[in-house]
Amino acid sequence: MKVIGEFSELVKPGARLTRHTTKLTGITKKDLIGVEKFPQIIEKFIRFIGEDSIFVTWGKEDYRFLSHDCTLHSVECPCMEKERRIDLQKFVFQAYEELFEHTPSLQSAVEQLGLIWEGKQHRALADAENTANILLKAYSERDITKRYKRHGELELVENGKLTEKAKKKMRKWVFKEMRKNTERPFVWSTFESSDTWESITERYYISESTIELLKKHFRTAVRKAERQIRYLAEMEKVVEEN
Repeated sequence: MKVIGEFSELVKPGARLTRHTTKLTGITKKDLIGVEKFPQIIEKFIRFIGEDSIFVTWGKEDYRFLSHDCTLHSVECPCMEKERRIDLQKFVFQAYEELFEHTPSLQSAVEQLGLIWEGKQHRALADAENTANILLKAYSERDITKRYKRHGELELVENGKLTEKAKKKMRKWVFKEMRKNTERPFVWSTFESSDTWESITERYYISESTIELLKKHFRTAVRKAERQIRYLAEMEKVVEEN
């Protein structure tokens, strides 16, 4: 495996370039003179990657952001099935358990894997180059197609279904967050952005298929948590009255 090409383009922003952004990235207003908008850039990117490609990202959000921007601009988005996407951050966290106690940042992974950071901080090209360097190292040292397990990984699924233990854990997680978060209705996106879920996914590997099963059980967990919260409120009221 080796690097055979490079793609880098600035995109004309929809909002004003702030001083903070310039300070963080080094991008100036002068740099943006004559740059094209997102629809033109994504068309170039699609031609660059071709049809036979795999989308490797550091973290799970990049493809979501890309897909969102494509929808926002009503343009074709690279069709990348889950089987053709690799979250390298999650892979490294699982495959190099001895190096990382928590999900590593890109810079932390570069350092811990004995690599040297290339390019400027907070620039997309540098992030891509360093992600590629980590991928090349991981490819040479690990089986990139294998799902590695961390010690003590949660076993939530058996024969394609959530175990009763998994359902109990889900109800416990949801109840914990609903006690802290009074926003109603309590929806999956709220739970997914919670400290509880972040802590779980930071510590354990949970596959996409398992997440889908947890999502299906989510409403049941919410209903049970709502009943439990109402019961506790009633008990507290009785205690106060007595």
